[in-house]
Amino acid sequence: MTAERAIEGSGLCLRWPALRCAAEVGSPDLQRFGGTCFSVHGAHIAAVVTTSVFTRPAAEYAGHHGIRLYDESALAAWATRTGPAPWMP
Repeated sequence: MTAERAIEGSGLCLRWPALRCAAEVGSPDLQRFGGTCFSVHGAHIAAVVTTSVFTRPAAEYAGHHGIRLYDESALAAWATRTGPAPWMP
């Protein structure tokens, strides 16, 4: 199950893939999201969050297309207020 949310008027589009235990988020996941977040949803900020990790190809795709990635470490930093929220610069 995956969810994608575009918050009306905010320009923010988030995706949080539900993965089986220890699964990585791969490039195909990012490509599906990247194909709609800007053109269909009109996002100004696009972010994918996961309690897992991203593969190197996924991270490269995201970097090339301006998609922010928040893995288990980034989410922990956000939760403890030592790192930014996905929608912050």
